Parts: sequence; C-alpha cells; structure tokens
Amino acid sequence: ICCVAFMTSMLVNPVRGYASWLKCFIDLDPEEVVMHHPMVPSEDAHEEVFIEVQPYGDSTEWIASQEYTLDKGIKASRDEADSTTTNTLKLRLKVPASLEKEDVQFVVEVKGEGAAFIDLGVMCDGVRAFSRNHDEHVILQVNSTSTMADNSPIELLAGWASGFEAVTLTPTMTLKQRPASGVVAEEL
Repeated sequence: ICCVAFMTSMLVNPVRGYASWLKCFIDLDPEEVVMHHPMVPSEDAHEEVFIEVQPYGDSTEWIASQEYTLDKGIKASRDEADSTTTNTLKLRLKVPASLEKEDVQFVVEVKGEGAAFIDLGVMCDGVRAFSRNHDEHVILQVNSTSTMADNSPIELLAGWASGFEAVTLTPTMTLKQRPASGVVAEEL
C-alpha cells in the first residue's frame, strides 16, 4: 500500500521542466551543474540561440543582437522634478529552425541598475524570469533616471535546454542607455 500511494502521488504531481528548477541559488555559470550536467557556455553550444527583444506596445519587430540601445522611454511621472523614464521590453529566445518544434525552455537573468522582470514567470525578486517555450516572451522593465550614467549597461543572460539536455547559456546581451543630447556614443 505504501508503494501504491507513492506511485499515485507521482502521477498526480507532474514533473516540472528544468526552467522552474533554476531558482535563485543556481548561478548561470558554466561551472554550475544542473540535472547532472555542467552548463554549456555559449561558445561551446551545439546550436546558436540568442536573446531577442521587442519594445512593449506597437512594435512587431524582434531584434536579436548582442547590444540594444534603449529608447527614450515613457516618463513615469508628470512631476517635472521626477526624471524617471521607463522602457518595457519583451524578451524571448531566437532559436534555429532545428529547435523550433522542440521543447526549449529558458531562464533569463538581468544585471544592472533599475531593471527588473515583471508579470508572468518572475523569480528571484525580479532578477530572473522563465518561460516554458522559447517563443513565449517574458517582460523586462527598465527605469532610468537622469542621474544614472549614460553608459550604465544592463546585461541579460539566458540559460536554455531542450528535453533532458544540458543547460546551455546564450551570449550576453547588453542594453545601453541612449546617450544624452549632444553626447556621441563610442564606436565598437
């Protein structure tokens, strides 16, 4: 009877995919081990997978790049003394055709001042968000103030996996503040 109860509980509680297991205590780092596999750095990946962004709202274009410049944003307050602007972005993964029909799940992490994930899939007090499908987005909100340095980068890094494969990291995507008027951005 003990064994039957245990097996029945296993049937009632479905196994969750890896994304929900990459909570806050596991770093997105090649030295970490998830499900008995070390994470694979992006340069050793067997498939090229990237983070892509889209401004929240009217835009339909997804941008996959290693660097993205934030728009001027929406002013968060009518108070002239409050110079906070907000950029809201959708993030998802761009996968090659060979992975489009696969069960690709991901976790994305943000590092930088004024940025946090909001809405569904949020973990770690807004530092991470996850999705069970590569083409379903998570939402990042970036609050910028005029006191923030124009070059304060915000970094995004994702870990993804299909099935029971090792978690693979994407290349880091850097979000940059648009330079203030009259300031010229440095060439890469």
